[in-house]
Amino acid sequence: MNTFQLTCFLTVAETLSFAKAAKLLNVTQPAVTHQIHSLEEELNAQLFKRTTRSVEITQEGLIFLNDAKNVLNIITLAKKRFDEPVVDERQFFSIGCHSHNELYLLPGILRQMADSCPMLNPVFQVVPFQHLYQLLDEEAVDVIIAFQEKGKKIDGIYKELAQVHITGILPATHSLAEKERLDGDDLRTQRLLLLDPQRCPDRLNAVQHGLATERAVSDLLMCGSADACITLAKAGFGIAVQPDFPSLRDPALAYIPIKDVEPLSYGAYYKSVTGKPLLKAFLQLCKEYFSSLD
Repeated sequence: MNTFQLTCFLTVAETLSFAKAAKLLNVTQPAVTHQIHSLEEELNAQLFKRTTRSVEITQEGLIFLNDAKNVLNIITLAKKRFDEPVVDERQFFSIGCHSHNELYLLPGILRQMADSCPMLNPVFQVVPFQHLYQLLDEEAVDVIIAFQEKGKKIDGIYKELAQVHITGILPATHSLAEKERLDGDDLRTQRLLLLDPQRCPDRLNAVQHGLATERAVSDLLMCGSADACITLAKAGFGIAVQPDFPSLRDPALAYIPIKDVEPLSYGAYYKSVTGKPLLKAFLQLCKEYFSSLD
């Protein structure tokens, strides 16, 4: 089946005349007849009833009519697309992070970027820790937003955006919710909701390990994501030990710093800003955003 066969069929169906179809298509009548015969053999169906005086479309021909039109339209559009190729003007910007929770930090920043770059096309890479830094090394991402990984060899530049406190997160109605800081005695009275070490930044993992020392297994609940920790804290299962981003706080929860725990450095890893205006804009907007949270 080819486009000329379909064109012949549709033209005969419209004119109900092989002679008129041949004239419209600027070919001989035998050529049209041959194309219709070939199509009928391929479909194993009679498309027209022909006499010396008239041509009539059959029931099978009527059924095939819409299919022929659709197929021909698709082929015509496909050819036209390549005859007049559309230039893809999208400007891709790839952002890597370790947790889907961190994506909630970005809407305002990306909205401002899109205001000055309407063709901005953000792409997110949320993947395990070491693999994400490999993507940076291969320049498969433009930037990574993450906690600083001290002692880990990462081929890139690190720019600090904020110092983030580690907090105990618990319902606002909890008996400890009014405290300014949570100390060891406070935490020992509660079950701790901790992030799975495999999904946890090294420095947060060290904090969690210190808090979990000498605690019974039943006093610890390991979660697969930050969202899971916070959901269980809200449900009253214990205190979630999590970094505190003020813009992501839930008003139904209290976020209380943990005594004697140093804040973590949160920032951006990237290769170079040279010749990368989108990356420059992103870093500047991140700086402004996190400064406004202080």
